[in-house]
Amino acid sequence: MAKFFSIENLKSVLGSFITALGRFPVTLVCSLAGTIFFVMLATDEEHSKEVEKLATTFLLFLPLFFSAEVFEERKIIPRFVVVGLTVLAFLAFYFFGSPAAADIFYNKSYMIKYGVLVIVFHLLASVAPYVLKNNPSGFWQYNKTLFINILTAFLYGGTLSAGLVLAFSGIQNLFELKLSNDWYVYILFGVNGFLNTLIFTAKLPSLERIDAETEFPIGLKYFTQYVLLPLVAIYLGILVAYEAKITLQWSLPQGWVSTMVLASAIFGILAFLLIYPLKEANKWIQTYTKLYYWILLPLVALMMVAIYVRISQYGLTEPRFFVVVLAVWLLGVSLYFSISKVDNIKIIPLSLLLVGLFGIYAPFNAFQSSRINQEVRLDKVLNKYKLLKDGKILVQANTKLDSVDLDKVLAALEYLSKNQPERLEKYLSKNNFDELIATENEFERSQLVVKLTGFPESSDFDIYYNFSAKNQGFLELGKADFLIYSDGFRANPDGFKQSVESLKIENDAFDYSLSQNQLTIIINSKENVRFDLNSLVKLDASDVALSDLAFLKDSKKYKMKLYVESGNSKNGVLVNVTWKLLLTKK
Repeated sequence: MAKFFSIENLKSVLGSFITALGRFPVTLVCSLAGTIFFVMLATDEEHSKEVEKLATTFLLFLPLFFSAEVFEERKIIPRFVVVGLTVLAFLAFYFFGSPAAADIFYNKSYMIKYGVLVIVFHLLASVAPYVLKNNPSGFWQYNKTLFINILTAFLYGGTLSAGLVLAFSGIQNLFELKLSNDWYVYILFGVNGFLNTLIFTAKLPSLERIDAETEFPIGLKYFTQYVLLPLVAIYLGILVAYEAKITLQWSLPQGWVSTMVLASAIFGILAFLLIYPLKEANKWIQTYTKLYYWILLPLVALMMVAIYVRISQYGLTEPRFFVVVLAVWLLGVSLYFSISKVDNIKIIPLSLLLVGLFGIYAPFNAFQSSRINQEVRLDKVLNKYKLLKDGKILVQANTKLDSVDLDKVLAALEYLSKNQPERLEKYLSKNNFDELIATENEFERSQLVVKLTGFPESSDFDIYYNFSAKNQGFLELGKADFLIYSDGFRANPDGFKQSVESLKIENDAFDYSLSQNQLTIIINSKENVRFDLNSLVKLDASDVALSDLAFLKDSKKYKMKLYVESGNSKNGVLVNVTWKLLLTKK
């Protein structure tokens, strides 16, 4: 213990931190700035929306700044050029590549772009020092080191923050001190934000040392052999059996195929990457690699058929676009590792990185391609049934559409109303378009646009309604003796199985359940009092008078008054209600 806390040991730790500050100054400044802004978000309830934008942008660009600084260590391009270009990219994204601060969490396209960039920047960090250097062994050792450093930093940070939070609580309670609870936020964000990054960078050896390293952790070998490879075998077995099933039945694959193939590919490729250094010394690893990618090829074809069927039914969306490009990427990777004798593993993160950038910045990216596809499908059906008058949608009462065409229209209207509602301006009157744009909730917009255009609702689409009472925090108790309330009482999704809760008042036991749009109060397991809530299933408003949501019933012992404060329904079935019940003894 004395050795652990020795001056030499403390100097070593402090020295590694100082080295990290000199080696990755921009990365650590970015981490510190992001930490400060997240602390501001957590401690200041009236924080500016600009703080939210700054916090999320610094968080996004942290791996990019790290990529720039670790790439610069190769001395291929001057440091000021590499770091300067990264800072310019940060400023360009903040001012021109992202929406206004008030909209960042409500702009679906931006959130998709943000999520893809998070993956892209982390992939760049995994390949940055080896983009222009061909050293497969060094590349593997570098990523192994990154992986271990991440786990170590989280272990250190999580343990330290938990210990400090407990110590702070102890000081408050033992010494009866009244200290601000903001200190909990400072500890959690400071340790798991900036200090976490400092530990990660401090433990990263020089690139020269990484290039020369040949050690293979035995733990990775066991993890791959006994965890990843069995999972890969399970997924492959399921998919091969399913492929045989649909071949025998001559049926089209279901949408779940894409998820299963992607999961199998993730586990399989990860296993391949982890055991890559053992490939030359172990014949079974070489056999596994080649065999795995040959088996993956027909599964990728199955995935492509599944996503083609889905797109042909409901059109292209951003998630489906990325599934398509991932399927193409998987096909390319599978062919490369099946045929190539080189097996350059750097191809995997580098190509996936380029796929991500293509999906959000290419001329026909996920957003443009989805919009064009949905508009073309919509226009085709509208022109086929002559439903356009002066460019505006006009659906007559006697208009009947083929079910396939109706699905295409509804899918297009749903997509455009949720993701790019401004594209519907040309189809709607000014008043209708203004009403649509004024509706902030995207699910409400998707339902509203169907009403405004006059198309019949298809049973293939889920119909949601939401309602809530105004001033629901205030309730006139009158002469009531007891109050029962339930926050977010749910029915099961199918609307038939009961979800039951219980309580006891004096000598009376109350059970209550929500099923088939009826709230049932069971008193002492004998008497059933049912409140019929069918009148609420199509209620769609946020300012309903509480008196309009009141229901009266009597039991043998009580006068009962039910107030439903809020709720929502799906396809004509109440799935969630918040209510209060006043009981007055007779």
